[in-house]
Amino acid sequence: MLYTEFGAGGLKSSVLGFGCAPLMGRAGKRDSLRALATAYEYGITFYDTARSYGYGECEALLGEFLRGKRDRVLVSTKFGIVPAKQNLLKRIAKPVIRGALRAVPSARKLVQKGIRGEFQEGQFTVEVLQRSIAESLRKLRTDYVDILFLHAAPASVLEQDDVLREMEKLVQSGKVRMAGLSADPEVIEAALEMHPYPLSAMQFPCNVFDLSMTQSVASSSPSGFGFAANQPFGGVRRAAETRESLREIANSRETSAELREKLGSVDDSVLADVVLNVITQNTGIQVVIPAMVRPDHLRANAQAVLHPRFSASEIQWLRNRLSGVGQPA
Repeated sequence: MLYTEFGAGGLKSSVLGFGCAPLMGRAGKRDSLRALATAYEYGITFYDTARSYGYGECEALLGEFLRGKRDRVLVSTKFGIVPAKQNLLKRIAKPVIRGALRAVPSARKLVQKGIRGEFQEGQFTVEVLQRSIAESLRKLRTDYVDILFLHAAPASVLEQDDVLREMEKLVQSGKVRMAGLSADPEVIEAALEMHPYPLSAMQFPCNVFDLSMTQSVASSSPSGFGFAANQPFGGVRRAAETRESLREIANSRETSAELREKLGSVDDSVLADVVLNVITQNTGIQVVIPAMVRPDHLRANAQAVLHPRFSASEIQWLRNRLSGVGQPA
């Protein structure tokens, strides 16, 4: 695995992170533990979870898995979205829902609409923060988290001095090593302009069709900040669009013969190679965090970061073509 320094706090991280969002939700306990074991085997050391993931059960599963490994990994969690308590009927129904989704993938949107009602969003108060970090530490079976993010925060949270002061106290106490913001790109850009202390870790969605944050990071160049990109494949629809775009590039006369050969049939390994390296190579983004649980996908992601088939100049050329920034040489 390839490793990097995340921010100025001396945190060493794998360039490839593991997004825990599917654990104990889309994936059951057995598949979730298998995915974590595969990720760890491939040298992934950045595990990104949240209080709301897995209907509130993900942190506990991650804590169970990391017993005996805690000092060799980075754990980030989030607060601001509070999971509703699950009654027995809902717990029993989850495996049934997973099976239905495997049989009828088109039902996913309907299920996701129902899931949104299971959470209380925008809970950015000192009281919620204190309860949330205490619960996260308990479930993760640790006395500190490496990064604590404000979860899906609006720009207005940057002016909540009481919450920011409380996060600073958590850093000073050692319960949190870095405080950060997980939000949409426009909120991250506002934070980079304001530099609200103590926020020094930034997490945001970034895919090959929207690389605006790579430009913002490069232009602002704030020292001491850590940058992590999530949702790099952009979901099923975006991944399919990326494949189609790469096929068009592979069939274009403007594409060199060598690059056409490397693109090949645009299988999972080629897709991972392009997506992950376009986002991380020479952009200032230190960590990319896909949320994937299938072992073959995890393998493709790890190989893409460790042994990219494309040169730096080819990645830049593909970045320009996919994002529409600049013209191919």
